[in-house]
Amino acid sequence: MSQERARKHASWRRYTVALIALAGFVLIGVTLDDAVGTGQIRDALTWIRSRHTAISPIGPLVFWLFGTLTIVANIPTVVVIACASVLYGSLGAAVMGMTCLLTASIVIYAVSQAVGRSLIAPHLNRFLPLLERHFQAKGLRTVTLVRLTFFALPPTNWALAVMNIGLREYLIGTFLGSIPHVLMWAWIGAAALDMVTGQSAFSWRAPEVWGPLTVGGSVAILTVLIQRRAARLST
Repeated sequence: MSQERARKHASWRRYTVALIALAGFVLIGVTLDDAVGTGQIRDALTWIRSRHTAISPIGPLVFWLFGTLTIVANIPTVVVIACASVLYGSLGAAVMGMTCLLTASIVIYAVSQAVGRSLIAPHLNRFLPLLERHFQAKGLRTVTLVRLTFFALPPTNWALAVMNIGLREYLIGTFLGSIPHVLMWAWIGAAALDMVTGQSAFSWRAPEVWGPLTVGGSVAILTVLIQRRAARLST
């Protein structure tokens, strides 16, 4: 009972930290909007896009390479998606983000199989035991649920790769479980860019703001409920 209570407290702490982080991002965005002129931001974005155009047609290839290495380096995929939204818009960011994630997953899986679980697991601290405790069933279902629940956490990529899961299940589960999150963050990135550059006014009632947050939160909550129900049925 005490362990169950401790797990519940840990879950509430994670949710609280997530809410605080979200509020912090909003505050930072408002502060930057007041401190930096939209003209300066537009100039910076124009310069970035011009550099990208200057190396065409290999620009997307270069971004794909660096985006893949970023994810392999245990940096959140949402960073890659946010950067892609600057160059490719919401749809392009979703496609590029998913491509980088799947490519990075192949690299991570290959490295994990080459060096072995014993060298990687100690670096995952308590995250790997958490996954193995709550997601006992290995395979496609496990990968999909884990991606739906912990998409934004970088250790997910490496933890799944050492959980005795086949490459096929690893990639298909990653694709299926990441679809809603990739679309959501691509949408948020493009919408935030429009607001920062003054192309659209910030409003909590705007669908670009509440839509992705509602969908993302609902997916995470639904996944946790499904996982808990499956855990009860298995006991």
